[in-house]
Amino acid sequence: MPAEIEPPELALLLDVAERPRTHDWSLRAALVRYAQLQPRRVGDLLDLVRRIDFAMRPRLKAVEREGPAYWQALQASDGQRPVEPIILELLRAMVELDRVADMLAEWAADPAASEPPDEAVDAVTADVARRLEELGVPREQRRGPTRPAS
Repeated sequence: MPAEIEPPELALLLDVAERPRTHDWSLRAALVRYAQLQPRRVGDLLDLVRRIDFAMRPRLKAVEREGPAYWQALQASDGQRPVEPIILELLRAMVELDRVADMLAEWAADPAASEPPDEAVDAVTADVARRLEELGVPREQRRGPTRPAS
């Protein structure tokens, strides 16, 4: 995450996967625990995180330059859009991931205290996947294991 992003709340949002949350659990750390129960859900969430990272990477300079404007647009509901609407839409998707990351971190800190947030994970995964499809953010093409030469 670039250190030059302002406001700090926007910089934290951009660090959605690695930022410490409840009891210092990051989203990635909580997903390790959650994967023991729900490997498919974890794979789906990680795919979304990677897709957003891929789509944001070439746009980070614009976010660095105009961070306060993007943050204000993200907070406002008046329809004003920054120069690159795709950035705002990616940030909105990150807000959804951030919300479920907080739930997963809370659960991971004490899994015996509550049920895992499966329904919330499913809802956010479906919503963010739909958003990314509408934006045309490509899916990661995974390669299978390489075969040794015969």
